[in-house]
Amino acid sequence: MAVTIETRGSEIRDTFLAKMAETFDAQAVERKARCWDWIFNPPLGPEAPAVSVLTAWREDRFVGGSITGVSAYMLRGETCYFLSPYGTNIDPKERGLGISLIKAFYTGPHRRIGIPIDERFARVNEKYGAHSRPRVQLFAPLRAGSALTRRKPAAAPVTRLGNAVWSAWRGISSLAGPRLKRGETVTDAQDFGAEHDAFWHKAAAHHPFIEVRNSAFMTWRFRHMPIQSYDILQLRREGELRGYVAVGHEVDPQRGTAQVADILTVDDDPRDLALLFRAAADRLEELGAEVAAFGCVPNEALLQAAQMAGFSRTKPTRPAQVYYGSPEDTAFLDEDLRNLYLTRADQDEDY
Repeated sequence: MAVTIETRGSEIRDTFLAKMAETFDAQAVERKARCWDWIFNPPLGPEAPAVSVLTAWREDRFVGGSITGVSAYMLRGETCYFLSPYGTNIDPKERGLGISLIKAFYTGPHRRIGIPIDERFARVNEKYGAHSRPRVQLFAPLRAGSALTRRKPAAAPVTRLGNAVWSAWRGISSLAGPRLKRGETVTDAQDFGAEHDAFWHKAAAHHPFIEVRNSAFMTWRFRHMPIQSYDILQLRREGELRGYVAVGHEVDPQRGTAQVADILTVDDDPRDLALLFRAAADRLEELGAEVAAFGCVPNEALLQAAQMAGFSRTKPTRPAQVYYGSPEDTAFLDEDLRNLYLTRADQDEDY
């Protein structure tokens, strides 16, 4: 009997997680379980499409599904809603089911944005009309001694010395980069309100295609997120909020890597961005990370600023892909894609 595809809501939770447990490790299932209610309640308002689950059934048996998230973006000065697929969960015995879910996801007039699982699925998405924009990962070494010991345990006796030498070198090299001037501060954000919203409206005017980062989003994404804590560092000049950077507390136990989850300034000034990147790297070093990582759709300002702040290695990664369901919109797709501002905070990799 053929597989049928149906749209369900959050009530499918237990069935979805039980199927996920058949192919994913217990930690992945537990993370999705803890995030489930949060995922289904983004701060978007009644006019936004509802978060849903594309589900696949063979007779009455659930054989797979994919969460369809919803995000608000500023696009050419207007608020638009984009659908994003993630949490794909398929019975490995159901050959071709992944393609069927992708085909179903691209049905209808909505705009869509996402990160493919791998290159093969990126090509499938392009077959159905998605356009791609390259993404990169940028890396800044923070604790060279610890990183060396991770690769070569015999180097353990010199770990502390290696870290001290590298930290001193980072301090010296930072003198050649931008430093805070009188009237400039980088401090921890406590909460988000009118000041942040005023900053966001200024930043949105300089970013033609960007996920909405108002105070409601910041609170939901970085304060209410169930499985990771974040520090938000804010740059002010003469008291005016000029930008922020978000860093996650979670350190990868296998690689010693921690993430710069998001960064935004009013106008992409490379110096402001570099000050925030440097503050983020320092905070991650304090949290015990050996390497700071930042994933993004690159633009000249981000790349220049990251390099100024010590992010010395760049690696290509899976692309961002955008699809417009309306033929009238499709004429603008390539131009819009060139303006896309996207960081890890706009993806599902943290949950």
